[in-house]
Amino acid sequence: MRIGLKSLPALLNPLSVSDLVARQVLGSMYESLTSVDPQGRILPGLATAWEASEDARRWRLTLREGATFHTGRPFAARDVKRSFEAALATEGANFAVLALAKVRGFREVRAKTARELSGVAVIDDRTLDVVCDEPCAVFPFARFNIVDVDAVEKAGPDWFRTMSAGTGPYRLLRSNEGIRIDVEANPAWRGGAVPFERVSFLATGIGNDGITLFNDSQVDFTFVDTDALRGVMDDPGFKRSLSNVPRMQMRVLALDPRRVKAFADLRVRRAMSLLIDRQAMAERFFRGVATVHNGVVPPALLSNERLEPLAYDPMLAKQLLEEAGYPEGRGIDPFTVAVVPEYRREFVYYVSQWNNAGIPAKLATSPRQEFIARSRRRDYDAFLFGWTATYPDPMNFLDELFTSRSRFNPVGWTNAEFDGLIERAMAIPDPDRRAEVYKDAEHIVMTDMPVIPLVVPDYVALRGNVLSDNFITPFGGLNFA
Repeated sequence: MRIGLKSLPALLNPLSVSDLVARQVLGSMYESLTSVDPQGRILPGLATAWEASEDARRWRLTLREGATFHTGRPFAARDVKRSFEAALATEGANFAVLALAKVRGFREVRAKTARELSGVAVIDDRTLDVVCDEPCAVFPFARFNIVDVDAVEKAGPDWFRTMSAGTGPYRLLRSNEGIRIDVEANPAWRGGAVPFERVSFLATGIGNDGITLFNDSQVDFTFVDTDALRGVMDDPGFKRSLSNVPRMQMRVLALDPRRVKAFADLRVRRAMSLLIDRQAMAERFFRGVATVHNGVVPPALLSNERLEPLAYDPMLAKQLLEEAGYPEGRGIDPFTVAVVPEYRREFVYYVSQWNNAGIPAKLATSPRQEFIARSRRRDYDAFLFGWTATYPDPMNFLDELFTSRSRFNPVGWTNAEFDGLIERAMAIPDPDRRAEVYKDAEHIVMTDMPVIPLVVPDYVALRGNVLSDNFITPFGGLNFA
């Protein structure tokens, strides 16, 4: 099977992964404590059971028997502890660092004053205890790539270029990073036989290149970019090859009040939101394969009746601008909306709607790497901000994006009441009770944080007949098993 991806990661180290594409490739080779089915439900992975204390500060994990690393060594509880520590020893932020931040001993390992996580105890080969300094109700659901650390330490710092050391359904065959990565079936995988003897990941480039390669039978699978979506959806020749799944994703326009004073006014933000006809965008621009979210948590994870529906109402928008002291947009400082090139056509609509109401916005595109670097520095007036969940719980959005200590908070927003609600939710192991707190927290984000929710397009792909409809997961992963 040949999978076309726009680009391949320059480095494929499972201990330091921090981007979606690397996660897609590594998902073929590495497993975590839990897994997720195509509908987004939590399933056992390398852990078969997990039990929390009443305050969610302590977890006991029961681990799977019969799993074997690609290196041939049997998996045991010690490997989970060592994988945690090895991930924390890497430089920079990564998915594991975010997930382990509350575990006792985290700061010491990150500061390199200790090598072992004091809060993780190996009870026996199949049992692990985890103690957190703060409540952490979602600990087992985060994504950790479990690795044979003994083997990789012997292989040296560039081990991941020539071998894989996971327990997943495929193992690394060869890697030409940035161009092609080949994996082969793991005959010792705990799940039994896998569908393909070999899977190849190929870099196709952006735009229509992946679609062209699919048409020419050079790849069996490729995602469809947003800007190419309408052409593919309208072409009857692609009808039998199309596959789509709603994204577990938040997608907003982030506004920086430090740079544009008017963005601090809720009435201005509401007016900008009311000038977007999201339903029309979902139906016409995205050809019906998109979802309108009323908040910042995907509705599949949290159905929040406390949020006001995001309506289209230009007359009310005009009234709100007048009330805020900016009649027909006069007095709002001119600002630039920054996006990557593949979203330009979509944002032409938003900017034109604001311009028609007198709001002085203009659109600018930047290459992806420049855009990411500048947006993390908060170097834009307004910019597209998206986040795809790594596990199916609202905490993956509310805690990791919006608390005052978040590394990924898009505009440096802080709210003490919100932080308090997240701390409270973290101490509630029961998901139904926790959801009630989440609803209040999300309502605060929507009334206080300078963001405007946008339409969330589905993951849309072209797939050959050899692939099932559920090959794409709602988290942007690929279902290799």
